[in-house]
Amino acid sequence: MENLNTDVQKMIEELNQYMLPSTLMECFHAWREEAYKQAIRSIPKSSLGWFLDMLNRFRGPEDRKELLLEVFDPSMFTVNHPAWQSPPGTVIELPALTSEIAANADRESEFAAAAREEVCSFRAHADLYDDEELMQLGAIALAGLGDQRRTFQNREAVIRYLAPNASPRMEDLWVTDDIEWLEAPRRRIEFPDMLAWRKEQLLRGDSLPSLREQELICYSEDEIRRFGLDMRRLFLHDRPRHLAICSRCQTRLESWMKQLRDFDKQTLQPARRPEA
Repeated sequence: MENLNTDVQKMIEELNQYMLPSTLMECFHAWREEAYKQAIRSIPKSSLGWFLDMLNRFRGPEDRKELLLEVFDPSMFTVNHPAWQSPPGTVIELPALTSEIAANADRESEFAAAAREEVCSFRAHADLYDDEELMQLGAIALAGLGDQRRTFQNREAVIRYLAPNASPRMEDLWVTDDIEWLEAPRRRIEFPDMLAWRKEQLLRGDSLPSLREQELICYSEDEIRRFGLDMRRLFLHDRPRHLAICSRCQTRLESWMKQLRDFDKQTLQPARRPEA
């Protein structure tokens, strides 16, 4: 059973590599993932492991993360963001980073006090790393957070950036009351056309077997209905792999199949006898 689960998970991971971004938010995350890959390209895996270990010790046992990209992830601030429903694009506006809010907060405020305590705590963990290593971790954070404007002049600047942006305590403040983030100026982020870039990558077959250009074309409504009635028709189709790369067609197929299930439930329910 364990081998079966492993095989299924591996298949899902392989199919995910074919996925095309279908919303503005998915384009943003595709871009930050590529930026992250560039940031870690020259850093030994052992160093990345030590970075993650240090950050997890700072975060505590209840807030551990499995990847550095998960530590520096702005997703929690975008739960109800319209970009999740917007078409693919190259410009997005997101809430200010916690480090920016902390830098501009009233020094007597609860927010500023919490941020100072987190900086002090992080500084103790960072003592094990030299300036160059902290700069590397800072570059990783910039990539993960999609921060295009920030640069670091010294070690202290990196610490004051990393601490609030990696802190679960500051995340809890956002959950409790997000007014600080709502009132702060939003940040505007511009990035390349990730949908076009991903299509070119798939057509070239850079990391996976290449796709034919026709396999990037979405299914028609008639095709979606036929697949919903009999999934075998999908596997006999001349473009079956398109479903693996297109979340839009996946959503359309799921919606149509839900309609069919709802219809079946209604027709199978016994007719209610009129009350006497």
